Amino acid sequence: MSETRFCYWCRAFHPADSMRLYSTKPAPRWRCLSSIEAASRSESERDRFGQLQTSYNRQSARQQAMNANLLRLVSSRGG
Repeated sequence: MSETRFCYWCRAFHPADSMRLYSTKPAPRWRCLSSIEAASRSESERDRFGQLQTSYNRQSARQQAMNANLLRLVSSRGG
């Protein structure tokens, strides 16, 4: 399995080769190349990138909640 790192900007895991250490005030953090490239685009393109990432994060959260509910249901039935 390939190594992944967590992007603090888009809150998702990416392959390590698509990440860069980005200097922030508190400490250096990992950031994906797509978020770095998106930050240099126009405001409307940045907004679109943010909307896509928000959509992805919501979908991921829904899937995780459904999996947790399914697991709870199976374990409550003793099976």
